Amino acid sequence: MTDCSLCPESGYDIIYDDFIRDGVFGRKTKIKHKVVKCKGCGLVRLLENPLTMEYYQSDEYRNVYNETSDVSDYIEVHDIEQMPRLSKIGVQAFRDKIILDHGCGGGAFLDLASGVANTTIGIEPFTGYHESLTSRGHEVFGDSISAINSYEGKVDTIVSFGVLEHVEDPTQYLKDSFDLLVNGGKMYLETDNLDDILMQLNISEFDQFFYRTAHLWYFNDKTLRKVVESTGFSDIEISFRQNFDISNAMMWLRDGKPTGNGKFDIFDSRVNSAWVQFIESAGLGDLVCVEMTKT
Repeated sequence: MTDCSLCPESGYDIIYDDFIRDGVFGRKTKIKHKVVKCKGCGLVRLLENPLTMEYYQSDEYRNVYNETSDVSDYIEVHDIEQMPRLSKIGVQAFRDKIILDHGCGGGAFLDLASGVANTTIGIEPFTGYHESLTSRGHEVFGDSISAINSYEGKVDTIVSFGVLEHVEDPTQYLKDSFDLLVNGGKMYLETDNLDDILMQLNISEFDQFFYRTAHLWYFNDKTLRKVVESTGFSDIEISFRQNFDISNAMMWLRDGKPTGNGKFDIFDSRVNSAWVQFIESAGLGDLVCVEMTKT
């Protein structure tokens, strides 16, 4: 059973008790899982951790969730996600700096940033990606302790995309990031938003898709701010990012499954631009983002 990593409260309310995703869409657990909300701080988590760290670091895990463990396949799938991230953060955060991707996967973002950064570093527990990361010019560590031994207080910029929800202890993950940064260094983090617009629409299929065996924690802007504040960061700025257009929401409502963007021709760029602008301003984007500073 997982404990709240943010406060000492042991009480919780059950907010979901059903099957959850166990890999790509369509793969569900064979037993029901409880998702609970801490009565003290409001942090939402899986009540029981269904995965071992050994499994999470294995080829099997990546085959189940990505249908491949090959690094070239990883890059092909994830390349499209990187430019919106770079555009939101701004290239100035990386130019001539020592940067670190804390949970870099196959290194798609590091590849993009390497053209302007001085040094690119990745922390990635899955060793199957290490040889490729190194061959592409990135220094790679298997865990944060190893990285801290070499780069404590030396990193200018840290990024974290879709990692915080996976780790066993989010506060320790952020403390390790804090220790790696120089004074005045910044960290940029994205995680799935518990207040995603689709979570507001009572779509049972989406709930079973959103909650998954690989995600131990589920954050919104309030709980994300709390966990960041607890680890020593300051100048905390919360924002939201929406990756999906209005047709994706319509298809979830109609068919109960993910389809991606551009499925209804009647919704042109004017509608989708207004949709994304509204969703992000209302705090309902699929990603909640935080910029924070070590001071």
